[in-house]
Amino acid sequence: MYGGGTKECPVSRHTITPASVGLVLLSLLFIEARVAHAAETSVWTLDAAARQALTVAPEIREASAEVAAREGALTQAGAWPNPSIDLRADQKLGVEDGNGGTDLTQVVITQPLPLTRLASQRHQAEAQLAAARERLRYVRIARETEAARVFHGLQLAQARLTLAKQRVAFVAGLEPASTRRSDRVVRYLTPLERARLAILHEAAEQEVTSAEGKYSEAAAQFRALLAIGPEATPQTALLAPPSPPPPLDELLKGLDAHPALVADDQDIEAARAGIDVARASRFADPTLGVFRERDFLNGARRDYNGVMLSVQVPLWNLNSGGVARAQAETDQARERRTAQRRELETRLRQAWLHLGHLIEQAERYRERLLGPARRMLELARRGFETGESNVLALVDAYNTYFDAEVRYLELLQESWQEAAELRLAAGVALNQAEAIP
Repeated sequence: MYGGGTKECPVSRHTITPASVGLVLLSLLFIEARVAHAAETSVWTLDAAARQALTVAPEIREASAEVAAREGALTQAGAWPNPSIDLRADQKLGVEDGNGGTDLTQVVITQPLPLTRLASQRHQAEAQLAAARERLRYVRIARETEAARVFHGLQLAQARLTLAKQRVAFVAGLEPASTRRSDRVVRYLTPLERARLAILHEAAEQEVTSAEGKYSEAAAQFRALLAIGPEATPQTALLAPPSPPPPLDELLKGLDAHPALVADDQDIEAARAGIDVARASRFADPTLGVFRERDFLNGARRDYNGVMLSVQVPLWNLNSGGVARAQAETDQARERRTAQRRELETRLRQAWLHLGHLIEQAERYRERLLGPARRMLELARRGFETGESNVLALVDAYNTYFDAEVRYLELLQESWQEAAELRLAAGVALNQAEAIP
């Protein structure tokens, strides 16, 4: 037991007031806003952008709905037609025995017999379902290609904006040495040189303004495609040289597995099955019937049973037009597949050659132009600061270097765009293991 008296708990002196609660809530809201801002400004990669684009793309949902519709058609294709029941009531028996009234005199149950039609219908529906699934795969690759186009466009706009700011920073660093106390050598600038530097600085500022506008346009396209908030400021990974593509022979060998061509193959199979369906549907299905009838026989009412078989007689209409149409549709599907194969192979060869050329050109550009231009700019800057070279040599080196940087970034962006076109032409998704960049 405790001793007499009470002992105050230390925490009881700290009371919770409405103001403290408000501070806590404000702190939580601030943390949440920081987290949301971090999510909005996170660095996007191509894989992440493609996944987000596939998640929100209405084209994916449309193609998925087509697959669901074909699944329903497949279920229906194997269903037997429902039987029918015919009931007959008349006054015949009442008239025969003189009692009058109306009686149920006949019950007939008939069942159509789709003897050969169901198997062909099911085969056709299975091929149509397979074609829809392959088209869904192709739509996914096409949306990935569109996401790559927008993503790499944003990459280029972001890189050009960064480069434009570097232009401004470089020109701002060319202020007269007399204004910097740490410099031992005072560089005298003539009025003409000062005017040239002022023009160079203003041109750099205009370049920043133009780059900001292009970045805003690219960011708007990126946000629209990925369905992210308008307040988000998307940042992408830096542009880097893509990997070289695999050998062309390997890509051509796998071209027949392209989702578009596989879908065409399934269309041809469905059209062939459609010929069998048309042949089986030339005439109505035979109908088997079972009946129970009541009649007045030998002076008394009697019930008796029977079986009926109904078969259509092809006397006036042979229904050969449906078969001819199905055969023509098969020929159309076959030729459509041939044209698609030719187009895809042409695009594949062109994309492969163009990508290899761009990668080689970018590497050559970096080694033989960009590197020397950077060294020339550094030498020109040092010579200008020490008075060994005039402003014209500096401006020439400045323009050469930064123009070379812009062209190199454009070559990298074109390379990645061509890599995306190569994936589309080869039918390869980003998540597949093929060595396509």
